[in-house]
Amino acid sequence: MAFPLPPDMPFAAVVQDVLPGVFGAHPDFEKLDWDKAEWTRDGEPFVPDFAASLADNGIGHKSLITFATPGLDGIAGSGS
Repeated sequence: MAFPLPPDMPFAAVVQDVLPGVFGAHPDFEKLDWDKAEWTRDGEPFVPDFAASLADNGIGHKSLITFATPGLDGIAGSGS
């Protein structure tokens, strides 16, 4: 999925305002512990500063952000 987000948007707004609209229907979404999420930015591990902007977190045009959710195995253990 691609999202055109403003560079000055705080990273916390992505987690609080964007991701629930995308993943909120997933049965594990409410169980997700954001403090334990493992993030990558453009293929490299990183720890986001939730108070800082996307730009200040090094997220630029066409950056690829992923997160893993330790302890959550997906629907029926499918990993998704």
